[in-house]
Amino acid sequence: MAGIVAVGTANPPYRLHQDEIKESINQMLSRSRDDLKKLISAFDNSTVETRHFVQPKEWFNQSHSFRERNEVYIKHASTLSVEAICRCFKKARYTKPDHIVFVSTTGIATPSIDAIIINKLRLDSHIKRTPIWGLGCVGGAVGLSRAFEYTTAFPNSLVLLVTLEICSLAFHKDDLSKSHIIATALFSDGAAAALIAGEKNGLFSLGNIRIVDSFSTTYYDTLDIMGWDIEESGFKVIFSKDIPAIVRKHIRNNVEEFISRYNLGIDKIKHFIVHPGGPKVLKAYEDALGISEEALGYSHRVLRMYGNMSSSTVLYVLNEFIENKNYKPGEYGLISALGPGFTSELLLFQTL
Repeated sequence: MAGIVAVGTANPPYRLHQDEIKESINQMLSRSRDDLKKLISAFDNSTVETRHFVQPKEWFNQSHSFRERNEVYIKHASTLSVEAICRCFKKARYTKPDHIVFVSTTGIATPSIDAIIINKLRLDSHIKRTPIWGLGCVGGAVGLSRAFEYTTAFPNSLVLLVTLEICSLAFHKDDLSKSHIIATALFSDGAAAALIAGEKNGLFSLGNIRIVDSFSTTYYDTLDIMGWDIEESGFKVIFSKDIPAIVRKHIRNNVEEFISRYNLGIDKIKHFIVHPGGPKVLKAYEDALGISEEALGYSHRVLRMYGNMSSSTVLYVLNEFIENKNYKPGEYGLISALGPGFTSELLLFQTL
């Protein structure tokens, strides 16, 4: 087992209401597509109310090169990450992890951002580093799994997981594709950090969430479902309409195969920490697992208040769950996310 000690989050400075963003996109693209009115309805159907961004909305009215976008990424990545880490450390009242796992997909840096974080926070110079790139929305859950596995192998250890995404850098004012407009209605920027302790670490007893196991599935022949199309102007999103269908087809079987290891059925899972990829994805989870919208209440709330921050989002949902403390000792829960591959990551946890 591994214990989730604390979670911290950080939002960029520019908070925009969905109506503001919708109006800006409408003005920007109104002369470009005859069916814009139909496409722009994605903003109303998204259930998103507010989102946060690293740049003011005026920045998105201009064209930017890949280099310029990536410079924005590097500038803000460490700042947001450090803010999330400091909030996490404050909750845990501890600042000395021995391993940092850094997850991100929306920019590139060498040295990677975790090295910048180590310098800014003056973390132990012998801390182990594991930067993970390319997992997109599934990255937060995969990061938890890798932290769980490491702390299981090294039970004295304490892992700092950091997720950082600046999804808004993939907005291109001249991209009139349907997938780009739908992504523009959903995605946002944010960072999160979590401390995960091994059973013999002194912080293990502080949290009330114990990770029991994890389960990964990559679906064959789904490489084109989600990812980046890399062009001279930067990353452009690949975002298939088939994602809800994949959830309906596969997620129940994945969950049942996983939790059967512990002689559990879905009816025994009391809590669901699901990455909110969008309202249709959440509805697909509800249909596939036979659970209510209320069961995914924290996921719906995070989507409404923050949008989809890719890998960071599931940690925001986890933070909501921990902060609300609406659980009893001994209950089982499931963490779930999906991302490029196309891949599912599941973690089984138990509450204290």
